[in-house]
Amino acid sequence: MIRGAALLFAAAALGCGAGDGAGGSSVDGAFTEGLPVPAVPDIEFATGFTVSSGPGYRVVHASPDPSALDEGAARLWADGVDRMVLVARGTRPRLPPELESAPRFEVPAASVTVNRDADALRVKLLGRLDRLRGIGGTGIYDLDIHRLVESGQLGAVGSALHRTTNTEFLLTEGIEAAFFRVASLDHARQYERLRDVGVPVAPMFAWAERSYLGRAEWIRYLGLFLGAEAEADRLFREMRARRDSLVARVAGASPVPATWAFRSGDRWMVHRNSLESELLRDAGAENVLGDASAGVTEGEGGLSEGVPMTDEEFLIAARRAQYWITWDRTDERWPSRAYLEQIPAYREGRVYHHRVRVRPEHGGDDWYEGAQVDPTSVLADLIALLHPTRLPGHRFEWIAPLERER
Repeated sequence: MIRGAALLFAAAALGCGAGDGAGGSSVDGAFTEGLPVPAVPDIEFATGFTVSSGPGYRVVHASPDPSALDEGAARLWADGVDRMVLVARGTRPRLPPELESAPRFEVPAASVTVNRDADALRVKLLGRLDRLRGIGGTGIYDLDIHRLVESGQLGAVGSALHRTTNTEFLLTEGIEAAFFRVASLDHARQYERLRDVGVPVAPMFAWAERSYLGRAEWIRYLGLFLGAEAEADRLFREMRARRDSLVARVAGASPVPATWAFRSGDRWMVHRNSLESELLRDAGAENVLGDASAGVTEGEGGLSEGVPMTDEEFLIAARRAQYWITWDRTDERWPSRAYLEQIPAYREGRVYHHRVRVRPEHGGDDWYEGAQVDPTSVLADLIALLHPTRLPGHRFEWIAPLERER
C-alpha cells in the first residue's frame, strides 16, 4: 500500500503545504494547546475520500474504488487508504501516535499544482486561481487558465504522472500541494517517489467515482486544502439541486431506447456501466446496451472509455436504439455506410456527438474540463434531446448532430 499521509487541518484555515518527510509542513516550537475540534463535512456521494477530525486538525482519508484500478494498482492500494497530512498555518496540534509520522501540510495552501485540466477548473471555480502555479499540459479550453499558460504564469508539471512529471519544478517553486491523478501501478509508484523526495503530493481519485455526483463532489476535497470549504459546499449544493430538478422533469416519462458508443480502431467502445450510463438513465433513457455487471475501463482523459464490442455484437444490440450518443464528431473512421444504415438511429439521423465545446487552436476540449466538474449541463442536454417537451427552449451546450462523411 502507499505510505500513509494524514491531511491535518486546524479549525481556523484549512489547506496543505510542504515540510516533514514525504511532503507536508512542520511548525517549530511547542504544541498549540486548546485548539477546538473542527467540524467534519458530510460527504454525500463521493466514495474516494472521507474526513475525520481531532483537536485542531482534520484527517482526510483518500482511497479509490478498487474496481476502477488496474490489477497492479489495486494490489498496491489493497491494504488501506492514503492519509496525507495538513495542519492550520502557524499551529502545531498534538497528534495521536498513529499520525505523528505522517507528512503534514499547512492550510490554506498558498501555491498548488494539478496535472488534470478538470482540477485546474475546480481551482478557478473555488476562486483560488491566483494560487495555481502549475498544470499538467498546455491544451486548455478555459480561456482564463489558457491565458495563464500562454503568459508563462503556469508551469508545466506533466499530465502523465509516471512519464513526464516535472519534479524539478515541483521542488523549486515552493509548491505546497500537488494534486495528481493516480490511476495505475506506474502512477502509484511515481507518486511514492515524489513523496520520498519531498514533493507534497495529494492523490486525486475523482476519475474512479462510480457516480457523476460523486465525481463532482471532489470540488469539496480541493476546498479543504484551499481554505474554500464554503465556496465548495455552495457549488456542490447548486449542482445537486440542478440534478434533482432535472431528474424531476422526466419523472413518469417513458424511457427512450438509446446507446452511447464511439469508435476505437476496429471495435466499438460502449458505455454499459459507467458515469455516461448513469447520465442516460437519469435523462430518461433506456440504455439498450446497459449492463450493471459490466466492467469500467479508465480512459486517458479520466472518463471511462467503456467496454469493447465487435462490429457484429454492436450491430445486433444497437438496432433497438432510437438515439445514439458518441464521442466522435464525424463518421469518418466508422465502418461502411451499408453497415451503419442497418442501425435505425444512424439511418434516421439521430446520432449526436458531444464534442461541441472544443478550441482546436488551444488543443482544449471542455469535455475533459467542464463536463467532469459539473455534469448537470450534460444531463440537461440529454433530457432536451430525448424528451424535448420536458425541457422546452433549452439551448444545447454539448450535443450536436454527427457530421456525416459517408
